[in-house]
Amino acid sequence: MSADRADPPSTDRTDGGVAGRLPRSMLGDVARLIRSPGWQIVLGSALGVALLLLAARDVDWGEVRSGVLQADPRWVAVSLSTVLLTTAAKVARWAGLFPAGARPSLSALARALLGGQLANAVLPARVGEVARAYVVGAAEEISNATALGTIAAEKAFDVLFLLLCAGVAAALAPLPRWLDVGLAGMAALGLLLVVLALVSPERTFGAWFRRWGHLVPWGIGEWLAGVVQRGLAGLVSLRRPRMALTACSWSALIWALAAGTNYLLFRAFDLRLPAGAAVFLLVLLHVGVAPPSSPGRLGVFHALTVLGLEAFAVDRSTSLAYATVLHAIVYLPQVLLGAGALMLGRRR
Repeated sequence: MSADRADPPSTDRTDGGVAGRLPRSMLGDVARLIRSPGWQIVLGSALGVALLLLAARDVDWGEVRSGVLQADPRWVAVSLSTVLLTTAAKVARWAGLFPAGARPSLSALARALLGGQLANAVLPARVGEVARAYVVGAAEEISNATALGTIAAEKAFDVLFLLLCAGVAAALAPLPRWLDVGLAGMAALGLLLVVLALVSPERTFGAWFRRWGHLVPWGIGEWLAGVVQRGLAGLVSLRRPRMALTACSWSALIWALAAGTNYLLFRAFDLRLPAGAAVFLLVLLHVGVAPPSSPGRLGVFHALTVLGLEAFAVDRSTSLAYATVLHAIVYLPQVLLGAGALMLGRRR
């Protein structure tokens, strides 16, 4: 046998860098561990704690406590009412997205929506949207695909109004220059994509994303292509003017009520901030809490609120007190009403 015979390739072949010194099987085990629900909760909670500590540095906790206790309860109650009205408007909008012959009852839609909000509030991954589609499908004997399609359309309208609110915040609020430019650019790019999705064939637009998505590493391109494909499917179903107009009307009310929650709570803390500040905070929170993080978005929600109010020269102690009350009136109804909806559904 020849002495310079090449050795057979090793089954423990590795890539370069730090990851290259670990066997592929070990990397796969680590990836599966991180994706497990238990570790997602641990990592998300650690992220929330870290962000909360970062936002609370140099904060006088006595002032935070005093700020929470001194908040005007009348304005807090009014803010809470807008949260409940927002939920009712979401139920009405969802009902309008179903075909006329397959429209569930409002009570079934309310139970499914509240249950989905509970899942999104307490779990790190946003599984509530899929869960509520299957809940309403099982309760009303409606196709799960139909229910999922209505939720995809609902999210398409939410993205559209998120971008509109970004443009409104950039136009109305006295923000730093870099924030103005970023929000205006986000609104312009998003509106351009929505217009292209509506006027161009779904197959053409989706094929373009599939063709070039593989160039983005770590599977992000394929994931983005799937998101775009589902979003386009929802938009195609809403090309009927009457349905689109109804959904836009409800969406405008939903986003106005959500921005109103922030603005009315400003009054509870005697913060003389413009309406644009409430819209900006709404955009920041929607974008910031969208990725999976800590249960109830604890820490993440507070850090984003502090960051948003600092842009308007609000001190951190007041910002953290405001964030604490806002988090309570937004998430506590989701948890309590969602739990009640689940118990009522089990009895039925």
